[in-house]
Amino acid sequence: MIKKLTLYLSLSILLAGSLFASGPAKGDTVEYRIDTALSRLFWSCNIHHGYIYLKEGCVKMTDDKLVAADILFQMDSVFDQDITYDLMRETLQNILRSDVFFNTKKYPYSRFLLDNAKSLGNHVFQVTGDLELMGVAVCITFHAKIIRKGETLEIKSGKFYIDRLRWGVTSYSQHEAVSDKSFIVSDSIGVSFDLKAIRK
Repeated sequence: MIKKLTLYLSLSILLAGSLFASGPAKGDTVEYRIDTALSRLFWSCNIHHGYIYLKEGCVKMTDDKLVAADILFQMDSVFDQDITYDLMRETLQNILRSDVFFNTKKYPYSRFLLDNAKSLGNHVFQVTGDLELMGVAVCITFHAKIIRKGETLEIKSGKFYIDRLRWGVTSYSQHEAVSDKSFIVSDSIGVSFDLKAIRK
């Protein structure tokens, strides 16, 4: 009797373990939380480039399809990576955070909210959603690759470009500036991101 009970318990544990290891059932929607310590949004404009931290975010997947995403970017964390002289780097960062550009005191966060994602194959999606910056929401589209590894997601985009004028950021634009040409800043900002998310 004891041997039968031991065998039954052993089989039950093995079966439960195999079911648990198999992951979510087909058709289940699984939520993943962004790991802000391991995630970055990267920016580039003219000769400068850097990154921005994330405040928080979540992504939802049904099977291998992206069905929801809501992500907050911490705009007052904008950091420059190309200037090695501390004072000059801090000066640029302060300008970007000021009301001349992103006014991070009034608008400390920007937000991306997914509208839809179309699978292009090989784990790549064409992603469309609203990017809210300085209180203005504009629809953007870009490509992102999403790889699921156990309980985690890796989400990476190639570089894409946004036009800052669409959000009303007109300072030093060639369309607005009337001063020295050396102060002209491109309207186009390159954006890419590398995100890690953990199953909730």
